[in-house]
Amino acid sequence: MTDYDQLLGEILDRGPSSETLALVLAELKKLGHNRKVIRECIRALQHHPEDLPLRLILAEAYFEEGLLSQAEAEIATATSRMDRYASAYRLQAEIYRAQKRKDEALCSLMTYLALRPQDERAQDLLSEMENAAAQAHQDTAELVALEAKETPAPKIVEPLSLGAEKPGFRFDEDVLSEIATPTLAEVYVNQGQLQEAISIYERVIAQNPEDEASVTRVQELRTMLLAEPPPPEEPVPRADRKKQKTIALLESWLANIRKMSEDGVSA
Repeated sequence: MTDYDQLLGEILDRGPSSETLALVLAELKKLGHNRKVIRECIRALQHHPEDLPLRLILAEAYFEEGLLSQAEAEIATATSRMDRYASAYRLQAEIYRAQKRKDEALCSLMTYLALRPQDERAQDLLSEMENAAAQAHQDTAELVALEAKETPAPKIVEPLSLGAEKPGFRFDEDVLSEIATPTLAEVYVNQGQLQEAISIYERVIAQNPEDEASVTRVQELRTMLLAEPPPPEEPVPRADRKKQKTIALLESWLANIRKMSEDGVSA
């Protein structure tokens, strides 16, 4: 006998509570001491006949020893005791149902019917709950199918081929000029259109005369403009030049806005 076996035996000798006794006997059964477990369970059940854990341990020990008739008798006694409390599962099902916990309610009700299969009202309730669950699943499936049917397929946008004409913009240069900001002015500077940049800065200063940075920048741009050689004559018609200028401006403006947004996110 090992020290552990001896310790378990000493606990048994000290008359433990039924809870401790069940734990010790379960441990002894794991160690293979089924005969001792049977003796101790029989003795304990004389004092605690309603103790289901002890009776189940005894049934398992009988079964492992090949004593099937004794195991069957103990299980029959245990299940008869359990039947007294079967209504607890019915009440649990009703509580879960009231809390909209449908799956748990079904599980509790089926457990109850496993113990009380003759309860016709419970059987009717189970059918009602199963039908409601099936209908809910069907409604969900139909809703998903309907949404999938109504959702339009994404349009495939063909990429522009090289040299293809870019689509026209709704905004013209006059509208853009109303949005006077230093950022827009610097977009013009980047495009080499200093006079347009100066015009934007002048609007900014008109709106905010105390903007010293814009005043200084206008002076710098005027100096740069005076130092620039006159632009060569362009054979392109004026309308086309205006359109190209607007497109280039928008593209540069969009690039600057994206860069500012990325810098803000990274910060």
